Amino acid sequence: MQKSEKIIIIFLLICIVIVNILIFFILKMDKTVNKNIDDKIIYVTKMGKTAYEVYQNDKIIEIFDNYDEALEYAKKYENSSIKQSGDYKWVWDSNPPYEVYQGYNLLKKFVNYKEALEYAKKYENSTIFFRDSNTFIWDSQTIIKNTDFIENVPFIGQYPELFRGCEVTSLAMLLNHKGINVDKMELAEKIKKEPFLFTLENNTYNGNPHQGFVGDIYSSENDGYGVYNEPIYNLLKEYIGGEALNLTGANFNDLYYYINKKSPVLVIINTRFRPLPEQEFHYLNTTRGNVKMTYREHSVLITGYDSQYIYYNDPMYPGMTKKSLKSDFIKAWEQMGKQAITYVP
Repeated sequence: MQKSEKIIIIFLLICIVIVNILIFFILKMDKTVNKNIDDKIIYVTKMGKTAYEVYQNDKIIEIFDNYDEALEYAKKYENSSIKQSGDYKWVWDSNPPYEVYQGYNLLKKFVNYKEALEYAKKYENSTIFFRDSNTFIWDSQTIIKNTDFIENVPFIGQYPELFRGCEVTSLAMLLNHKGINVDKMELAEKIKKEPFLFTLENNTYNGNPHQGFVGDIYSSENDGYGVYNEPIYNLLKEYIGGEALNLTGANFNDLYYYINKKSPVLVIINTRFRPLPEQEFHYLNTTRGNVKMTYREHSVLITGYDSQYIYYNDPMYPGMTKKSLKSDFIKAWEQMGKQAITYVP
């Protein structure tokens, strides 16, 4: 054997040894990481706290006893998610929650219902899968009825306790119809709040209804407006989790799908139930820009429809089903930003 051949063989043997050493340490590190995570889960469980497991793809990468810390960590990674230890449900997911299918084929994912629905309508035999509830929430095969009405939706009045509490009272009706026994006052306490006016860095701002209830929800003696879909939706999720569904931005006819499935729909409208003149509106100067608002902002729970009317429970008039002309109601709803919330049928 020539000297050069011996050198090559020795070099190859050294490479093999180095590779084996690297593999050994990688496997040992992986076991150590998994053991550390297992130890953390055991420790957190013994402390009587909820453990939040952070995953990337299908692999657990860290564990926290605080959701905010888990969320901050998870957002650093693609395809990440958070699950409570011992629970099969995901509490957060970086993947878009709405998935459009044609048959068994996944076409595209979306971050909101409106965009998913617009896309799904372009295809025959299409469906929308909602990851939060782990179920299909819409399909193109369903034929919408010309008329429909949901029976036995409870009536709850906002007065006298909640002068401006139409949104949380409508939410109370929605939740009670779902079988969740909750009081309007509990919801009024829990809804996120925004001050009517506040000063920040020598500038005066209005509260933002997209972030919380603006002003005093209880009394007419203090200033106040109302709240828009996002805080209402977040509060609904506190009670029913992934079954909460935000339909904001969809067309009004798309709401009939859920009425047909016996899920009432909470909407933001105005107290006249017809389009308001532009002078009835003004803009709130918020830290996130101007937000259109009116003192006539209102919320009701839609329970039915026919060729002429929309039927609803109005928290200002408990004990009776109210109705408004369909054309006026729809235009007023569109004027308020097409805001609508329900639960997964």
